[in-house]
Amino acid sequence: MFGLFKKRQERLEIKGNKILIDNQRENIGKPVELETVFDLTEPTPTIEVYENGKLYRPFLIETLISNPDLTGQFLHSSIRIFPNSGVMIDGIISKSKTSRVDWKDPNYEAIRLQPFYLSDKSDNNTSLKGKGLFERGLHFSGTVTPKGVRNICTCDFCVKSFTIQHFHAGFSEIQYFYSSDSKETLIVPYNAIPNLPVQLEENLENINLDNVERELPSPKTSNSTFKYYNPFRCPHCSAPYIDFESHRQIRAKEYYGNTYINQKSTMWTNENGR
Repeated sequence: MFGLFKKRQERLEIKGNKILIDNQRENIGKPVELETVFDLTEPTPTIEVYENGKLYRPFLIETLISNPDLTGQFLHSSIRIFPNSGVMIDGIISKSKTSRVDWKDPNYEAIRLQPFYLSDKSDNNTSLKGKGLFERGLHFSGTVTPKGVRNICTCDFCVKSFTIQHFHAGFSEIQYFYSSDSKETLIVPYNAIPNLPVQLEENLENINLDNVERELPSPKTSNSTFKYYNPFRCPHCSAPYIDFESHRQIRAKEYYGNTYINQKSTMWTNENGR
C-alpha cells in the first residue's frame, strides 16, 4: 500500500561531486541553502550541476601552481538556490574535512562558481551574455573580493568553464588593458600616461583614447594590441566573455582586472612604453 505514494523529491541533493537540483512542480521557486563538504578525489576535479537529471553546468576546478593536485583535499561549499531560480555556489579548499582557513590566512584558497539561473528562468542567463563580473554575480559593489578567491566562469558560447584570477585596480591606482586575444593583461599606473582613464571614470569625452593607446607597448605573447575596450575572451573558443566592445558603458565600473589562472600580468615600465 505504501508503494502507491510517490516519495517527495528533494529540492537539492549531493552525490559525490554531483549537485542534483529538482526544479519541477512544487520545487520551482523554492529557496534552499545547503552547506556541504566535497571529497576531492582527482587532481583537477569537476563539480557537476544537474537539473531534473540532466547535466546543466560542469565546473572544472583548475589548480594553482602552488597546489597542483587536489586529490585527497576537500571543498567546504555553500550552495544557495533563490526564489528567482538563481543558483550561487562557492567554497574554500582545505586539506582538512573538518576545518578551513579564512581569507586572512596566506594559504586561503577559495573558488566562486559563476552564478546561473535554472531552466525556468533561462532568459536571465541570455540577458547576461557579454556582461561584466558585477552583473554576473562574481563580484559585489561595496564588498572587496579577497585575492585568494578565483572565479570559475562559463563561456556564453561554447559553455566550457575556465578559471580567472583578479586584482583590485582601483585600490592600486592602476588601469588595466587586455590584449586583443586576452592572453596578456597590461597594468599601467595612473601617472604613467597623460590623460589615462582611471577606475569609475565614465565621462571619457575629453580623453583621446587613441593617444593613450599609442603609448602602450605591444603584447609579448602574441601578435595583438592592448586597447581600453578590448574584451576579455574565453580561452577555449576566443568568444568575448566580458564584451566591452558591445557594452562600453560597463568598462569604467569593472574595476577588477583579470588574468587566466596562473597567468602573471605585465607591469608597465618606462622602458616598455613607446
